[in-house]
Amino acid sequence: MAPNNHYDQTIAIDIDDVIAESTNALRLLVNERTGADLTREHYMVEGEYRGYYSRVWQEHGLSDKISFEQVAAEMAIDQSHVPLLPGASFAVHELSKRFHIILITARDPIWEKETRRWFKDHFAQDDIEVYFIGYHKTDTSKTKGQLCRDLGASLLIDDNPEHCQSVIDEGIKAILFGEYGWHTTIPKEAIICKDWPAVMEYINDSV
Repeated sequence: MAPNNHYDQTIAIDIDDVIAESTNALRLLVNERTGADLTREHYMVEGEYRGYYSRVWQEHGLSDKISFEQVAAEMAIDQSHVPLLPGASFAVHELSKRFHIILITARDPIWEKETRRWFKDHFAQDDIEVYFIGYHKTDTSKTKGQLCRDLGASLLIDDNPEHCQSVIDEGIKAILFGEYGWHTTIPKEAIICKDWPAVMEYINDSV
């Protein structure tokens, strides 16, 4: 699929921890459910992306009180407690004036209905498509890199180093977004942007 005729370039953006302040919303939810008092810093320990939250909870004795499956089940029903990251609304709105913006997420497909509701609540004024690549990989599922290639994206903004590497492997630029504990192995060709002002500065100067 080629970019819209109104735009010369397509930019792909992830949702969790790029647009949505997902990890902090999860932290607050888990504290409420378990009576814990974990801080943002507790969710900054170094570790792989897969199973990250479960390892944090195990380290602080919460494994028998909460599971990711429980949180995922709640996210399939309601996501209204998840706010936008600072600067995300302004940045996405401004970018949508200049580029064809698409969102690509690896969220569990059972979250799709509520994800689209959440997205509409925040970005109803912008003409933006949302694509789901699926949480569980199969022989026929595409990586974000492959989907970006097929959709003609020239840049992906994502917090997951693996997804950034997948687009780099396809010859597409990647911005590794944020400062997170799972940034253990950073692709050497990734552009590092800690927040949305840094993203906008890079795009305004280079894209």
